[in-house]
Amino acid sequence: MEKRLLLIGGGGHCRSVLDCLLTLDEYGKIGIIDYDNQSVLGIDVIGTDDMLPRLFEDGWKYAFVTVGSVGNTAARRRLYEMIKRIGFIVPSVVDITAAVARGTQIGEGCFVGKNAVINTGASLGCCSIINTGAIAEHDCKVGDFSHISPGAVLCGQVSVGSDTHIGAGSVVRQQISIGNNVMIGAGSVVLKDIPDGQTAYGNPCKVTGK
Repeated sequence: MEKRLLLIGGGGHCRSVLDCLLTLDEYGKIGIIDYDNQSVLGIDVIGTDDMLPRLFEDGWKYAFVTVGSVGNTAARRRLYEMIKRIGFIVPSVVDITAAVARGTQIGEGCFVGKNAVINTGASLGCCSIINTGAIAEHDCKVGDFSHISPGAVLCGQVSVGSDTHIGAGSVVRQQISIGNNVMIGAGSVVLKDIPDGQTAYGNPCKVTGK
């Protein structure tokens, strides 16, 4: 029986994931769940959220959340919890150009984008995003629903909590700990630990508020 995959959300992040999937050619059929578009990259929108239980019964057994996030992960969490309740299998999607070393752990629902690097001993939590050209060096830990933006670099043994956003082009020094629900602004250089619930940016990175 062919593997059928639903992508939940038809925006920009969906196009990135879909481009990867079309190259991998792993699924016999792909459909998109969205309210606004009729198709994405030539793939049809076949329904909305309320149709997911029926689609599951009709043989669509795989689903993947393609709603992106910049600092607010509530939508991604809600959609993930919904498709799990229905019974969908949630795969991870790794672009063919990404370099993923032996000895890594990738949780379900993760996306690893073009030219990203995940080095040995690193672990990615559920539904995390390692975006285009981002690097998670050896023994890094990225929490659930966190987003490492394009070009960001986590040096060795960095710990990133859940629901945290590391802005594009940022660099996090080795052995730094960044908490849960943190927003690191684009282009920051993080040299000190950042506690939970903070917004921080700059070079060197400084906390600016909650």
